[in-house]
Amino acid sequence: MMYNYFSKIMLAFRFSSTLKTFFKLIINSKKYSYNYKRNSLHGKADKLDTYLFKVHNKTFTLFMRTYTGDINIFYEIFWKNVYFIPFEFRTNIKNIVDLGAHIGLTSIYYSLIYPNAKIYSVEASIGNFQLLKQNLENSENVELIHSAIYSFDGEVKFDNSGLTYNHKISASGDSIPSISIKTLMNKYNIDKIDLLKIDIEGSEQFLLSQNNEWLAKVENIIIEIHPPYDISYLIEDIKPYVFTVYEPNIKGLKNIFATRQLC
Repeated sequence: MMYNYFSKIMLAFRFSSTLKTFFKLIINSKKYSYNYKRNSLHGKADKLDTYLFKVHNKTFTLFMRTYTGDINIFYEIFWKNVYFIPFEFRTNIKNIVDLGAHIGLTSIYYSLIYPNAKIYSVEASIGNFQLLKQNLENSENVELIHSAIYSFDGEVKFDNSGLTYNHKISASGDSIPSISIKTLMNKYNIDKIDLLKIDIEGSEQFLLSQNNEWLAKVENIIIEIHPPYDISYLIEDIKPYVFTVYEPNIKGLKNIFATRQLC
């Protein structure tokens, strides 16, 4: 527990471009953690804080809310490395599609690793998308797409309640446009997806099991799955496209990784 605490402090110190950012991140992290553990985040008046970071000699401004879960996602991506890709599969990554881009943290993470790749960041939540635009406004290699990714084009209901990283397609909520992967690829002239990141709060079961012929044009997938969809369903859905699937804790993975590169 103490190791984790100091490890987070060291990450904050290493990333922060100024002492002001460092202390702000530490204080707001404690605020979030304290209220999360006491189940008292709901109803907290939240404000947007600005952080100045420097990573890989690249300085960028990041906007995050304290009480809606943004800070938690920051640590998941940059501290826990939940979207880490094994090194042997990092070559020839030119097109990255980030499904469930939230406020842009995964897109930033991958842009630092693959500075020459084109990234398509897809986010359905209007509140998250507004921050996504702010966080990535100076990223020339990122295409921002406000839509719900689904197995068909049309409209879906979207639930914006709760922590911002739990917003999802639901039986009730606001009606928003949905777009299929096939349409996304056609619209943006994507001939192949070298890396597909999926974190869409349960909708992966529909995305991957229905109208999924586009998987033939995907090389690598890193995915967070949600019950009742489990790894056995995932393997069955992508089996026709000859992927090799690696479970978490293999090759340093935190999420499930599937690749066609060994086939």
